Amino acid sequence: MTANARPDTSSPIGELHKVDLPIDQFGPCYKVMGQGLARHRKLAGDGLRRLSREERVAYADAVELAVLALQRQELRRAAPAEQRPNCASGSWDEYPSEAVRRQQHAALASWPAKVRRNRTDVEWKALYEEAMEAKAAAIADRLLAGGNIWEIAA
Repeated sequence: MTANARPDTSSPIGELHKVDLPIDQFGPCYKVMGQGLARHRKLAGDGLRRLSREERVAYADAVELAVLALQRQELRRAAPAEQRPNCASGSWDEYPSEAVRRQQHAALASWPAKVRRNRTDVEWKALYEEAMEAKAAAIADRLLAGGNIWEIAA
């Protein structure tokens, strides 16, 4: 295949991958523009060798983000909009009650983490001191009863 040759589109598979982009020696030329891409292209006007390693990495990241954004945009354009189910569970399950049960279980399971996340340092310190006082009281009760300082599992 020569540098300007197009892929064979005579087969059905070739039709699916038909591209309307100009092809050069390195593959298709994407027409991508991004937020930081213009600045990097200006810096790399005379070639990438003049850029430092960090600048080349930043340029590669900007190109990757721009290509991913273009692909996302093309996918949104090509794919039909997903229709959401009109039910309380918000799912296409055959048995919506199961979906609702899973949602409720997930919400209940995540509640302790949400409570812990919202605690302040003062609350954590108060909880710790309260737990240590309860532990000290339990040890004192065991010692006064003539037992061992350590709780021995039976």
